[in-house]
Amino acid sequence: MISRKVKVSIVGGGGVVGSTAAYRIAHDGLASEIVLVDVNRNLAEAHALDIDQAVAYRGATRIYAGDIKDTKNSDLILVTVTGPRPPSLSSRSELLPTNLPLIIELMEPLLVQSPSAIWFLTTAPVDPLVYLVHRIFSIPRHKVIGLNWNDSSRFCWAIARILSVPCSTIEAFVIGEHGETQVPLFSLIRIHGEKISLDPDQKDRIRSEIADFLPHWTRLKPGRTAGWTTAESIGGIFKSIVCGDGKIWVCSTPLEGEYGLSEVSLGVPMKLGPEGVSSIIEFDLTTEEKKAFEASVRLVKRQIQEGQSISTVPHRKIVGTP
Repeated sequence: MISRKVKVSIVGGGGVVGSTAAYRIAHDGLASEIVLVDVNRNLAEAHALDIDQAVAYRGATRIYAGDIKDTKNSDLILVTVTGPRPPSLSSRSELLPTNLPLIIELMEPLLVQSPSAIWFLTTAPVDPLVYLVHRIFSIPRHKVIGLNWNDSSRFCWAIARILSVPCSTIEAFVIGEHGETQVPLFSLIRIHGEKISLDPDQKDRIRSEIADFLPHWTRLKPGRTAGWTTAESIGGIFKSIVCGDGKIWVCSTPLEGEYGLSEVSLGVPMKLGPEGVSSIIEFDLTTEEKKAFEASVRLVKRQIQEGQSISTVPHRKIVGTP
């Protein structure tokens, strides 16, 4: 049931992530209105029609295709757009020169329509993009969220495979960059609420499962991204935003002193609510985890510097947070 009117706009709504996220959100019935915006208007309209029929018996969510002007007064704007992905993609950071100008071009007209919206980005590389969007457009940091939860989800999946236990019984988190320097927190794994310890071989096998995901996906040449996994993450996070259910998620958001960091955005545990990020949780990390996290921070900061110097954006002044 929809407890209040919540309007969601999905930019890139005709794509794999946008359309699967629309279905997942509509399935729960927590949005009163979902707008799909896509350069391929016909595809967005087809998805809207299909999803509207698929969830007709579950609620009263209105789903339709539209343009930028139709996003007016959105409560949440999900940005899933991306430029072409090279067939030999080895790192999400390779997409920064293509995707940063694309995001900037979209943000200005979207902000005019919905100046108070929560911004939820899935576009890669998500960590530097979240920070640059926050700084360039002076959006309060608690209203800019990047999707990093897939890493934690895959961590749980890998643990379940190696230990032969149901994934639903596992609590585990990955922090840091959504990329090669992500930091799986082995010290905080819980199964049925109890902390467990893994031996070195188990840890190596789990790391291998995680590290091989993107190369394996690329080798398959599927012509699409991991839509259903991403949609499941988005649906759960959206529920927490609407309901403020207190669940812990790892998402990317600009840091202002947490973990002793500033001027960077990367995945950290947080709680969410109707205003966006309601609190950031600082886990106690082992010495090894701290070192890995610091390496992740250094990489994201270099990506941010690269983004600031990309030739297509120097005319835009990067301003501080108000």
